[in-house]
Amino acid sequence: MDMDTLAAAFEAHKAGQTKFTRRMAIALADMDGSTPRQLVLRCERLGLLKQGSWDWFAANGGITAEHIKEVRAAAPAA
Repeated sequence: MDMDTLAAAFEAHKAGQTKFTRRMAIALADMDGSTPRQLVLRCERLGLLKQGSWDWFAANGGITAEHIKEVRAAAPAA
């Protein structure tokens, strides 16, 4: 996903939200074809998230395989 598309998807997912969540990271990573970690770090580099956002996730339980499974199970069928 190019930078403009990622930024637009990020803003659409974050609309009306005050926090960037694990669920958003997983959903955007799936759209981007990356891992949640790669996606969060990319968003940090692009200035879409504060520096250290991934560190916060890691320090607060990370984004686990179980989180990913739950998000994917709840996603509408493509």
